[in-house]
Amino acid sequence: MLSVGDKPILTSDELETAREVLQALPRPLVLRVQQTSRPFSQNFRILIEQLAGITDKLQPLYESDAEAGPPFLEVKSNLRYLSLPTGLELAPFLQTLRILSAGGSRLSLRTLKRLETFLIPTRLEAFIAPACPHCPALVVLCSDLALASSYLEVSIVDVTLFPEQVRERGIRAVPTLVINGQERLVGAVREEVLVDRFVNRELAAFHSETFRRILKEGDARKLAATMLAEGEIPGSALELLSDHDWSVRLGMMVVLEEIGTHRPELARRACPYLVTLLSHQDPNRRGDAAFLLGLIGDAKVLEGLEPMAEDGSPEVAEAAREAIRRIRGDPILGQPQGAARSSYPGEGEGW
Repeated sequence: MLSVGDKPILTSDELETAREVLQALPRPLVLRVQQTSRPFSQNFRILIEQLAGITDKLQPLYESDAEAGPPFLEVKSNLRYLSLPTGLELAPFLQTLRILSAGGSRLSLRTLKRLETFLIPTRLEAFIAPACPHCPALVVLCSDLALASSYLEVSIVDVTLFPEQVRERGIRAVPTLVINGQERLVGAVREEVLVDRFVNRELAAFHSETFRRILKEGDARKLAATMLAEGEIPGSALELLSDHDWSVRLGMMVVLEEIGTHRPELARRACPYLVTLLSHQDPNRRGDAAFLLGLIGDAKVLEGLEPMAEDGSPEVAEAAREAIRRIRGDPILGQPQGAARSSYPGEGEGW
């Protein structure tokens, strides 16, 4: 049995329990182990070597960097263990691996439904102790949430291994859950209470980088659905229409197109910002703005659009003329009246 000094990482009974679960996994899993200069860093490797030694369903990926910060075990890109899942924590860990491999969830249908439209990156840190009888329940809940939503970044932190994080977060008892480095929930936490804490936040409070990540994840239509539900288009999201990344700009255009389809009056709130983009030095931004203004169809923007029909860029000028025709209700050559543009010029193609 592998051990550190005279103290085993996993007992023979724990290994047998792990064997039963791991051998039944329908597909192999890759577990990333980050090792650093910390004295106990090797324990993470030894534990995974023990588990990988009893099954071919685990594929360890070992990385070593003395300056990389704390050692950890990464189950999924958004789920890290800064703890050794032994003793009371072994069973929750094994069941998390089973769900990750086989699919399914231990969360309620209500929670899963709410997470379908949840888009706000949120950090959850669960502070636990090895002998704490109430900690495994919090680990289960946080792990399940991480498996259900890539926008939830979860860390399971052993207070006995990382006292500096305990001091930094002001932890006084376990289990304690810290949300985004600020809000603390101490003791047992009910699923519906926790989900309410991070789901019921308003989009208007978030920075443009939050929306940028959502669009990079390919969730433009989910973001549009959230804005439609809240009845608001935050200015920090509109700013992304002039982002340096073309894919982000395209994503935000899809958001506005979706909103315009379902709630034209809400989409019209974006018009003042779009009008400012008509004077942007980049013809791509000017063309995007002209297209969207035509799609939204607010006659109040014609005063700003009409000069664009003589833009120095032929493509922008044509986009402006098409937008003007659409707003006025004139037929658009080669396109049924009222039809929306189904594609956009790609990066490098330009307006």
